[in-house]
Amino acid sequence: MSREPPEFTPRQAVDRWIDRQRLDKADQTVKGYSGRLKHFVEWSEENEIESMSELTPWDIETYETARRSRDPATITLRNELLTFRQFLSYCARVGVVEEGLPDVVDLPKVEKSDQTSDTFLEQGHARRLLEAFRNGETRFQRGHAFLELAWYTGARMGAIRSLDLGDLDLEVGHVHLQHDPDEDTPLKNAVDGERVVGISEDVCEALRTYIQGARVETTDDYGRRPLFTTQYGRISRNALRSTSYYATVPCRFGSCPHDETQSECEWFSISAASKCPSSRSPHEVRSGSITWQLNRGLRADVVSERVNASVDVIEQHYDKASPIDEFEQRRQRHLSKLALEEDDHHE
Repeated sequence: MSREPPEFTPRQAVDRWIDRQRLDKADQTVKGYSGRLKHFVEWSEENEIESMSELTPWDIETYETARRSRDPATITLRNELLTFRQFLSYCARVGVVEEGLPDVVDLPKVEKSDQTSDTFLEQGHARRLLEAFRNGETRFQRGHAFLELAWYTGARMGAIRSLDLGDLDLEVGHVHLQHDPDEDTPLKNAVDGERVVGISEDVCEALRTYIQGARVETTDDYGRRPLFTTQYGRISRNALRSTSYYATVPCRFGSCPHDETQSECEWFSISAASKCPSSRSPHEVRSGSITWQLNRGLRADVVSERVNASVDVIEQHYDKASPIDEFEQRRQRHLSKLALEEDDHHE
């Protein structure tokens, strides 16, 4: 048996690496990897590179220059090249390319302000939306149930979509998030993302109302009873994303900040709400929730377990406390230490 690795074309090598990622990565993550590496495959074929073993440090630099010339956002380029370096590291480990080739990849430096998005569901906006739903001032039962659950748990859209009726305990008050990629309900971090998350009575009540009044009674392709459904079975990602946008338009709790009238506004529909500048996606609801949980005094490690994200990621990408919020947090921690009464005892 030959001990030499086979000659792989760039396309073959990428396909092999992508297939390996499917073993323990969620579908969306693998799609992201594939999308980033397609540029390398196309560049290689355009430049007639027929074997990975042909690649030299100069080729890597030339490819990077080609990608930079497209003028992508810095964070986009960094993510693309980081995936490229991970792919090359695998190739080097199995002997398909030279050992030091991955080190040639030069990741651009990204300012902290460029690594995070300032767009998220603000605490005040979320509170007024939930109050309007709970008081019956606006109606959209599926949207209400989604928003209560997403805001209180900080769960990703894919995790919420994965829930079945059997994953809910509305008497005790918790949801059980489980990874099942073979039945189209993967979690981003696979089995490491499985967890039980507590929910409040308000969340439970919104879920009961939705299940009894608006949920379409159906099963998915695997005979399971999903929590969020349409007439076709388990709700699709696009439909759940549209649900989030439609549930968070600001005219549900007050006047429109864009001088529109709800009855005449072309954005006030489940198909067009994403165009409203003030509506929010599931990821933006998650970002706002994580910030809210931190601002309510939960430790970062506790929030980390609830939302299935590392403490470092939470602090870098999701902790968007305003200067006033940060001042209040410091005030609570330190003001008591500055009390004059304690000094008086030592005089």
